[in-house]
Amino acid sequence: MAAATAVLAISFGSYAIMRPTATRVSANPLPPPDRICPIQSCADYPEPGKIKGITLSALTTYLLFTKSAKLQVRAAKVWGANAIRLQIVQDKLVGQRGRQISPRYLGDIRRLVHYARRLHLTVILNAQTEISMGFPFNENLPTKATFAFWRVMTRFYGRNPHVVFDLFNEPRFCTWPQWRTAFQRLVSYLRSIGSRNQLWVEGLWWGSTLAGVPLLHGQGIVYSFHHPGSPWPWQTPVGPQTWNSAFGYLSREHIPLVDGEFVNFMGGYYWPRSTHMVTEYLHYLSAHHIGVVAWSLQPGVMTATTNLITAVSEPQGAGRLIWRFFHGEQLPWVPAMTEKVPFRFDRGQP
Repeated sequence: MAAATAVLAISFGSYAIMRPTATRVSANPLPPPDRICPIQSCADYPEPGKIKGITLSALTTYLLFTKSAKLQVRAAKVWGANAIRLQIVQDKLVGQRGRQISPRYLGDIRRLVHYARRLHLTVILNAQTEISMGFPFNENLPTKATFAFWRVMTRFYGRNPHVVFDLFNEPRFCTWPQWRTAFQRLVSYLRSIGSRNQLWVEGLWWGSTLAGVPLLHGQGIVYSFHHPGSPWPWQTPVGPQTWNSAFGYLSREHIPLVDGEFVNFMGGYYWPRSTHMVTEYLHYLSAHHIGVVAWSLQPGVMTATTNLITAVSEPQGAGRLIWRFFHGEQLPWVPAMTEKVPFRFDRGQP
């Protein structure tokens, strides 16, 4: 997909968000809204707007405890999730230069994928390059190792419509032209080696915004974002105006969207008045046909204790609201509002 999009700056006090305008239309027609896959029939592929998933970080720890990881997969099912997202340390699997493969780590990945598929969960595989124990390189955009990583994944899952490739976790420290060059190359490469998977591509600034995104050429591409609008809530006002500018405008153009990692808890990414603001946000996602993947089943984030099926309540975190949303239970009606979050946690600029 391609777009030549003008941008308009909208100011919120000291904030400026770039929003594409409708004054220029791409010369190339947009694909129809059902092009969530690269083949003729998308019947077996997950619908991005219906994704209700949970991210599991078990594969990013120094040691993997298989029994514990499987308990998390089973718990995700109890939570009402229809998908799990597995964060995988790219350099641990293929090395920093992409010239080696860890058979043991690959075996761990394959066992978890197989187990999740036995439970009829969509599996979202994600290449993770942020600093982790033993892997300090913190790559900001796809590298040669990213191509090697997905070459391995394509060998095992490239024809499986129930396995999604989330190409790169939270791109950062880059511009849209740099982003487009990196991800167009990666998308084209995957299609050239036979991948028929649905591909998720994340936006700029730790994946937080798609404002002004240059759409990629190809089919079966879903645009993903994390931390709606900015890496930390104090960096933009929290509310529909920010969400419209950062990603919601794309839904009006029938571009497939998903919130690939949503979290709200005290001590981390947090919206005060969480019952109101998180409820408003979940209503917004439903109205715009945007799916969501929650992070994660760690105690105090979504779970109240080490018991994986205990949902933490507001104001500590949004676990209870996520539980209700995933189970199709009615959420309270709340009037639309915007708030400015005073807490400052600096995660840098785009």
